Amino acid sequence: MLTINNLSKKFGDFQVLEDININAEKGQIYGLVGSNGCGKTTTLKHIMKVYKQDEGYITFDGEEVDENSGIIKYFYYVQDTLYFPYQYTLNKLFHYEKLMYNMSEEKFEYLLKYFNIDKNKVLNKMSKGQKKQAAFILSIAAQPKLLLLDEIVDGLDAVIKRKFWDVLIKEVMDNEMTVIISSHDLKELDNICDKVGIMHEGKILREENLEKMKEDIKRVQFAVEGEFDLEELKEFNILQTVKIGSVFILTLTGNTDELKKHLESKYTLLLFDKLSMSLEEIFITELGGVGYGKEK
Repeated sequence: MLTINNLSKKFGDFQVLEDININAEKGQIYGLVGSNGCGKTTTLKHIMKVYKQDEGYITFDGEEVDENSGIIKYFYYVQDTLYFPYQYTLNKLFHYEKLMYNMSEEKFEYLLKYFNIDKNKVLNKMSKGQKKQAAFILSIAAQPKLLLLDEIVDGLDAVIKRKFWDVLIKEVMDNEMTVIISSHDLKELDNICDKVGIMHEGKILREENLEKMKEDIKRVQFAVEGEFDLEELKEFNILQTVKIGSVFILTLTGNTDELKKHLESKYTLLLFDKLSMSLEEIFITELGGVGYGKEK
């Protein structure tokens, strides 16, 4: 289990991270999402000890992670922007990384065929998508206990994305690997994440199991006969309201069954439906609650 406790960091006078708390469990895929420049990549680099925090600490399986920790050899980080050694092929890089990681030749060869990647091609001559696949192959072959992926599927087609997720889910299930994925592709994360942390301006706004998030933030649409005043629904904690013709669409944290009973007791209810919430909609709602995207 990875635990980040009250992590804070300043670059000069700029507060990049403030009291970050993250709990990613063994055998879990954790989605780290947030607004542009909110500190997601900086958080990942703190886990890898590329940066040293000003305050707070990080532990993995109960051991504190610092620059001298032996536990870091079980961490693997795939950056958004990939840099490979000059004139290195994937095969040469695999054998170099054997010096640092417990690289599996079997997994490496299998994934080369699965993704149809030429291990003898110079990495810097590959396309962006091929480089992403090459980096992912190395990360899985390294058999880490903690895998950090930063925008790993950015720019990939739907078929390759599905292959990525199939491989990743199998590894998590078979080896109880902990995975943290930072991504703006919320529709993709919606399908694979167990838990999500939502960041904004260097803080975690909310961390929760994804299914619990969807239970807590709900959406309904309804229509009543005659005039209706939304002010009377304050007790249901309405987060967002949209009106299309005579139909109201509400995002709320209150009890939807009680809301329906309330409407039925006072109005002729013409329509009432519970609507599912996606991760993208939850994200927009949470950031809208702190004013993001509502600037004039």
